[in-house]
Amino acid sequence: MPVPILCHICHGGRYQPENAGTYRCRSCGSPATELTFPVQSDERLVVLAGVLQVLTVPNGHQVIAPDRRCYAPHLGASLSLALRVNRTHPVFRQAEDIGTAEDLLSVLDADERGPWVLSPTQLEVLTRAMDVRNALLPSAARQYPDFDAEIRAAHTRSRHPRTT
Repeated sequence: MPVPILCHICHGGRYQPENAGTYRCRSCGSPATELTFPVQSDERLVVLAGVLQVLTVPNGHQVIAPDRRCYAPHLGASLSLALRVNRTHPVFRQAEDIGTAEDLLSVLDADERGPWVLSPTQLEVLTRAMDVRNALLPSAARQYPDFDAEIRAAHTRSRHPRTT
């Protein structure tokens, strides 16, 4: 769960983005940079609803921060298609993956803005669903290639978690 960062000066305002890597308090106008906010190795700075927040990211998990609301339905359609195809052709490697896909589908339905903190298992299920979509609906696969590439890169990173 993200936690808003309170202003270091007025202790009441929240920081909002000003430029890349710079922020300003909504209340007192105090400036800050990303270096102002020390985060632990399992934390990330994210902006939600225009407010700078700290998000905890467990080891191996990856943060996907969509910049368009259409990405959640795009991924949800891939998961739905894979779940339907799985009834007749094995898409998922393990029985638990079906539950993971269903859970992930409900997360995307509930929160289309993100950011999403996805486990390696969720990313595996999601990339398998994307593979099914790419094979069956190649035109849909070309809708958001940069976002799809971001998901695949996160999946690759999740298989090689950082060590502390």
